[in-house]
Amino acid sequence: MTPVERALAPLERLASPILGLMRLDRASNQATARQLMAEVLGTFGLVLFCAGSAHVNWWSGGQLGALGVGVVNGFGVAVMIFAFWSISGAHLNPAVSLGLWLTGKLPGRRLAPYIAAQLVGALIASSVMHGLFRNHTGEGESWLGANFSDGPLLQAFGTEIVITFFLVYAILLLAERGRGAMVFAIAVGLYLAAAVTMTGGVSGASMNPARAFGPAAIAWFWDDHWVYWVAPALGSLFAAIFFTLLRDRDAVAED
Repeated sequence: MTPVERALAPLERLASPILGLMRLDRASNQATARQLMAEVLGTFGLVLFCAGSAHVNWWSGGQLGALGVGVVNGFGVAVMIFAFWSISGAHLNPAVSLGLWLTGKLPGRRLAPYIAAQLVGALIASSVMHGLFRNHTGEGESWLGANFSDGPLLQAFGTEIVITFFLVYAILLLAERGRGAMVFAIAVGLYLAAAVTMTGGVSGASMNPARAFGPAAIAWFWDDHWVYWVAPALGSLFAAIFFTLLRDRDAVAED
């Protein structure tokens, strides 16, 4: 046993009874604990880059610009996916976990723990951001990069549905075809960079309830927050429906 493993042993003993409620054996408990920790860490990185870039762009007077924020989002998420894909699948997003569950790619017993881990990661990242950027906050300006819309609420709502739909649909298709971490990371990173660059000024381009929740909770800014839960959930639902209708079951059976 390595020094790090010895140091982590008490945490494993503490977590085992909780994971035991899921009626898993010891090996499954350990695997689940690794997956949930990967989701915490991966979502931490996602929120730090995504919300952090929006906040830094604000207090720097727009030096990053829309393209800069989009590129930071894309590269940051790509790295998180590449780092944690082999452990948990790198969902990093309740909307993605929902879509995978709806299409049978995520067991139902893991949906709630995955989402909880993602929310924890988002809260920790937002707390760190608050510590790092507390001297760079404004009066009702950025709220740690929390998502909000300056325009019509219906416009932001529709935008979040559409961009989440294509995000989740692409992930479902990549998962169905058994693509590796590199392909996942590049494809999702490029899509996020494009979506955030194009629609960030419309809705904040969240596509992710955890990314919206963390900054909102720490900055205590809840204006129209429901949009960033309901719209991604609907986008994920529609993606699951169209994926099910369009998938080639014969090709899947042959593979």
